[in-house]
Amino acid sequence: MSSPSLKILIVDDTPANSKQLEAVARKLGHTAILAANGVEAIARFEADKPDLIFMDIMMPTMDGITAARRIREIATEGWTPIIFFSALDQMQDIVHALEAGGDDYIVKPASLQIVRAKINSYARVLALQQEVQANAEELRNWRLDAEEQSRLGAHVMSRLTDAAGLRDPMIRHFNKPADMFSGDLLCAARAPGEVLNVLLADATGHGLAAALSAMPLTQAFYSMTAKGFPLPSIAEELNRKLKAILPPDRFVAATLAAIDVRNQTVEVWNGGNPDALFINARGEIAMQWASNHPPLGILPDKLFSGMTETVVFHEPGDLVLCSDGLTEAEAPDGAWFGIQGVHDHLAREKSSNHRFTSLLSGIESHLAGQPGRDDISALLVSVPIDRRRQIRFETPTQAHQGHLAEWRLDLSYGAEELRYIDVVPAVLGFATQVHALKPHQGALFLIFSELFNNALDHGLLGLDSATKSWIGGFELYMRQRGERLAKLRHGRIDISFLLHQSDTRAVLDISMTDTGPGFAFETNLNNPTALSAGNELAHGRGIALVKNLCEQLVYSGNGNKVWARYLVSDLIVELDEVDEDATRGAAGAGDDTDLVMF
Repeated sequence: MSSPSLKILIVDDTPANSKQLEAVARKLGHTAILAANGVEAIARFEADKPDLIFMDIMMPTMDGITAARRIREIATEGWTPIIFFSALDQMQDIVHALEAGGDDYIVKPASLQIVRAKINSYARVLALQQEVQANAEELRNWRLDAEEQSRLGAHVMSRLTDAAGLRDPMIRHFNKPADMFSGDLLCAARAPGEVLNVLLADATGHGLAAALSAMPLTQAFYSMTAKGFPLPSIAEELNRKLKAILPPDRFVAATLAAIDVRNQTVEVWNGGNPDALFINARGEIAMQWASNHPPLGILPDKLFSGMTETVVFHEPGDLVLCSDGLTEAEAPDGAWFGIQGVHDHLAREKSSNHRFTSLLSGIESHLAGQPGRDDISALLVSVPIDRRRQIRFETPTQAHQGHLAEWRLDLSYGAEELRYIDVVPAVLGFATQVHALKPHQGALFLIFSELFNNALDHGLLGLDSATKSWIGGFELYMRQRGERLAKLRHGRIDISFLLHQSDTRAVLDISMTDTGPGFAFETNLNNPTALSAGNELAHGRGIALVKNLCEQLVYSGNGNKVWARYLVSDLIVELDEVDEDATRGAAGAGDDTDLVMF
């Protein structure tokens, strides 16, 4: 490391001494600044900001000791060494000078070799000081940039995680970051059929880097949930997105779950997170979903599996998801909280509110006031069954003025398309862009998905829904569905939508035909107990549900043809176009459709 060129302030009332020091400084490549007393020294110090000072002690006007004290009182960015150069050689003089702010002391007359050595020595020290200052400035700039990035990241993450879905009355959650903000991500949203989808993601590491890894998941999760995509398709898309953008050493452990209260099912995909638990009212683990998949962002599409595990629940309970920051949280003695700790705290309480409070207070007590080494998050979903819920699909009245323009959509899907296209969200995503149908997305999802799934599962694939009621039946049913769908080479489903005016009403006619042999629809179509509280079967509700939602539902053939009429709204027409009785009749046609569901 080369020594820098210094500005050296030489303070001495004897010109010969000043000139001698000036000559040495110039010969070494430095610049000399001269002052004859302490007052001049202070003025030159403030004006020229020298790097090194040679200070005599005995001078007129102001002595060197006083000048040194004054200079040390002046605020500067760096350190300026003061070398006292004096004829005073007593110990108390040297101590007095150093206590006044001096850094070194040379007694006159001194060897020029010593003076040169001192200058070179301080030049090296000052070079190090400049390097340290440059590094400190660079670190300061890095810190400011990091703080700005953290502020922006925290703002974006707070917006992404503060979704309305997390305020669902069925959900309670906490997220304790190990850094300024968390790399754990919690998401929740309702699908069009009132299924509640939740996601707990835990990116590699913590802080900003982890948060950036998890951030791309939010948009895909919310948009696909809103369109009604099934959980396996959501998992596959999340993996595809992360695999495309993350470096090889980054991945995201995740648990996805779909809670369908109407059909009394919980569906889970767990990739790399601790076990998901279903705790019943007695505090027992009624179901436990271990991680059966690698985290998101590791496997390519061809090797990745979105296969889920689905169970039917016959009693209320709480679904609990957590990150490994919770199970691996360390107490002061090094003990982990563990999945057993999660269960123990949940089992102590009977109500969901108290269970959540017990888990949160339990982890805080376990940490004993110390921060976690990793982000700590948990999500608890209260799953009811002991009371029935009313879900109201409102049919807006007076939605259209005058004549309704007819809209028609005809589609046909062959075996090849059925194997890889998620038909329900794809079709409804297009159909509900029609202005008149947008308010009815939830009801239309339930109607269309039931009609289509019957046509595909029973009509073309020959599946029996009764399988779902067996122990492990849902997994068996879905496995059979996947196997048969993969082998499907023949068959077709034709779909037709017709939005039109019928008298003074806007109606949507849905027709569906499959080329299969049909299925036994009559039992469920005319079963008055299908939606009753006493029906504990895991199947058979769908057709009865569609019949409740639609004005008309007609099956024909062997069940491979179905037509449904759904009331969209009343039409406002000019009074001279209809008589008074017709107007009164139309006014009552827009009542809400009440659907009683588990």
